[in-house]
Amino acid sequence: MSWVHLDVEEIVHETDRALLLRLAGGEEVWVPRSQVADHEDYQTGDVDCTVSVSEWFASKEGLA
Repeated sequence: MSWVHLDVEEIVHETDRALLLRLAGGEEVWVPRSQVADHEDYQTGDVDCTVSVSEWFASKEGLA
């Protein structure tokens, strides 16, 4: 699988199925955990991190 690396200011919220990311610039986007590499490594409150999402999802959401 190909990945796109997103600069994340903060992981704002999480559920069993998705992460709410605040990207550099302030945009917030929900990302399904199934589309995040090593999703178990992230939790609400993490700041200034790089999150890798599938290239397919990033393209679909206009993030790539």
